Amino acid sequence: MKKEDVLKKAREEKSDEMENSVRDRSAVWMTLAMAIAAGFFVCMRGEDAPIMDLTATVSFSTAVCCIYRFFRLKQIHYLIMGIVLTAMTVFATIRFFQGY
Repeated sequence: MKKEDVLKKAREEKSDEMENSVRDRSAVWMTLAMAIAAGFFVCMRGEDAPIMDLTATVSFSTAVCCIYRFFRLKQIHYLIMGIVLTAMTVFATIRFFQGY
């Protein structure tokens, strides 16, 4: 292929590598920020206050991110993490409704 053909083909593609990279990195930063915020609120609640709602929220969000990455990248470790985090979400949600 000629240089002009390669450039034309690259311009016609709908997918932009920079946009994809920014989206992936933003998901990492979102998860980190949510975990830090949840940790802060756990510390502010006191020793005897239940934390299952925060645990379920962080686990669910991270599980969705991992499962999405598995479907896009087909890397098995994302599937394993998604399954583990989904199980943790279900456990924390059940414990939340039980009053713990």
